[in-house]
Amino acid sequence: MNVPTDRLLIMIIVATGFAVVVGGWAASLVHAEATGMAEVGLRVVIAAIFFAILLGFWLLFSGLDRNTA
Repeated sequence: MNVPTDRLLIMIIVATGFAVVVGGWAASLVHAEATGMAEVGLRVVIAAIFFAILLGFWLLFSGLDRNTA
């Protein structure tokens, strides 16, 4: 995975799967249970967690690249 495009392709696959499974489930719970500003706040928190996990995967793959090089 030394080529950045390989890492980008894997990240797109991970992001899509994670967004569909976990993001969709969490967002549907927020939509069903919360209203008003609470709903907006919870959706922002879900998005922040989503991007933090993606950043974690990116750093993990970067560490693998450094260890293999």
